[in-house]
Amino acid sequence: MNRNVVDAFFDEYVYGFMFKDIQREIAMARTGSGGGNFLAALGLLCYTEYLGGVKRDKFTRGQSRGSFNAFFPTLGPCYDALNRDIDVYDVFRNGMAHEYFVKKNCVIAMLKGDEECGLGRFAQGGFYFVVEKYFEDFANACYGLHKEMLQRPPSSVLQVVSLGVPHPGGSGPSIRFIDPRNPTRLDLR
Repeated sequence: MNRNVVDAFFDEYVYGFMFKDIQREIAMARTGSGGGNFLAALGLLCYTEYLGGVKRDKFTRGQSRGSFNAFFPTLGPCYDALNRDIDVYDVFRNGMAHEYFVKKNCVIAMLKGDEECGLGRFAQGGFYFVVEKYFEDFANACYGLHKEMLQRPPSSVLQVVSLGVPHPGGSGPSIRFIDPRNPTRLDLR
């Protein structure tokens, strides 16, 4: 694939917007000035699904679970093992996105401790989601996908994003992000 297109996509959308959004929330938590644990966790799960779509080059209706499951194991063996034990897509991603709660007892923390995995099960029962640890593993998986994409034939999603045309699924809108580092106001006139 054209190195410029791949690099531009990862630099702007993955490392630029996705990474910076989560890093900002983690930094806020470190200073004690907040940090949106629920929104950061949900964002990471949605980003996992999206990058699975990039990996598979599939964005049609009914592909969300497959896309999530294509990228999630690349976060590491502990994630893959958890997904074989429970349906992570349903319990965490769908629960948080559609019901405002994880579908099982769960604690969501921003900052890591000594956990091996950013998403897991407590020995005494219930689950945890640690944003900082999940993000570290997610970032490593993104670097791996970036490298992988450089070795593959052209991906429709990267071609579409690089040209600034509508969503590759055909039914979704195109989107333009306003960079929070250089904000502009919308003129609705």
